[in-house]
Amino acid sequence: MYRFLRLFAPLLCACGAFAQAPSITGFYTAALIDQSIGPGTPLIVLGNFTFPAAGRDYTITVGGVTTGINVAASNLFITATVPPTVSPGDTTLVISHLGAASNALPIHVAPLAPEFSGRSYTAGSVNLVPTFGPYLPFTHATGSNAGKPVTPVSPAVAGEFIQSRVDGIAMSFPPAVTPTVTVGTETANLGQVSGSGAAGPGFESIFFQVPSDAPTGVLSVVATISGVNSNTATLPVGTVPLIGSVLNGASFRSPGVVAPGEIVSIFGAGFGTADNLAAFPSTTVNGLTAFFAGTAAPVFALSATGGQINILLPTELPSSGTVDLTIQDAGGVSAAQRLNLVPAAPGMFFYGDPLSVSRRNAVAVTANTAWIAMPLSMASTYGLPTNCAALGPAKLCVQPAHPGDFLQIYATGLGAATPGGKPDGAVLPTGSLAPASGNPLYQTVITPIVTIGGVNASVLFSGIAPGYNGLYQVDVQIPAGITSGDDVPITLAAGNVVDTATVAIK
Repeated sequence: MYRFLRLFAPLLCACGAFAQAPSITGFYTAALIDQSIGPGTPLIVLGNFTFPAAGRDYTITVGGVTTGINVAASNLFITATVPPTVSPGDTTLVISHLGAASNALPIHVAPLAPEFSGRSYTAGSVNLVPTFGPYLPFTHATGSNAGKPVTPVSPAVAGEFIQSRVDGIAMSFPPAVTPTVTVGTETANLGQVSGSGAAGPGFESIFFQVPSDAPTGVLSVVATISGVNSNTATLPVGTVPLIGSVLNGASFRSPGVVAPGEIVSIFGAGFGTADNLAAFPSTTVNGLTAFFAGTAAPVFALSATGGQINILLPTELPSSGTVDLTIQDAGGVSAAQRLNLVPAAPGMFFYGDPLSVSRRNAVAVTANTAWIAMPLSMASTYGLPTNCAALGPAKLCVQPAHPGDFLQIYATGLGAATPGGKPDGAVLPTGSLAPASGNPLYQTVITPIVTIGGVNASVLFSGIAPGYNGLYQVDVQIPAGITSGDDVPITLAAGNVVDTATVAIK
């Protein structure tokens, strides 16, 4: 469930001395933020390309302006930069390989499309879900950490200068327009602002000073250029534990709304310097403890370098009202963050797709197998086979499900679970695991509502997966007659919270 971007390069041979025309199917910005582009915006262009091939064999043409590409990454995508000198407006994007041009993809180039970007950091995948990693747009500009990225382990301090990377502005040097940078609620003092080419092709550097009275915490940062705002980036400031956001540990949704027994992801800073990705059922990891109303919570994983803690919300907490979350270590106690308690706050675990940033493929398998109901196109991304029938039901592989099949969906946040699902039964104690034998089965008191393809699906079982705590399994039958596809919508609802994802059905 830790966020990372996994790029792959299938070993395909581009033999012969002829040039093969590429084809383009789409793009997204290299910062993985949106599809707003301006002069100098780095792109990941999707399509079919000759690979292996040298980057020099390719060019990108936007609005009649041609330049080289950054990387010939694979046969499915390459990275390139919109030429900084392109004129804004409606135009086309063309990728050429040794002079052979692709189809022309219509795009719109804005005069300015500022985006904080930078290199991504990753942490190991924990439990079921690898997804995209955040970018690190900020670097220490002064002091002993000069040149190193600003991270929760190496946060900024009040008064220091920070270097930021901003794409999509392609300014001249010196810039004709002075940008502004807002840190938290204050306008920061600026240092140097580089022009196009000074910081490298396709991006500029803006140096700003963290306000001297900046509070300790995770602060928002926005750059504004000629009235156009960038995306909002986050800057950790200070070294004591800081809570930024609290999200469902499967869906990374439902901020600040939690249910007893839910796996919760806490994002913040000041969580130490060492990771522990297999901590359960310990409540204190590397000297750090998360408390809910004074009750220590078991930790599944601590990614100190990533600023994330995955914990189990104590099962004995009430299902209504509020609860205060604090994090304590040797350096002190964080400010309390108040969370709303609800009977259920479901979220489905999901697989991300590097080639389709909007896809959230639910972690769901055909019943009594390890066959993931995922588009076959994603199998290579995760290095999984697709010959499921030949491998047998115990082997992990990819195969779309079929109408009438029984599907096991994995989620968290489905609330109280007791033997047989009895409302007056005893919940599974915090820190304990449901018996791997399934005797007894801890079933949810609230039976969730599941739809697949917009049609209600029969729920056969809803409860804690045997051998786990916080991980719920929902068994359903796929309705007959639904429209098949790679992205058939699936919803999981319980209480007043609904989560959405997709599954592949053929």
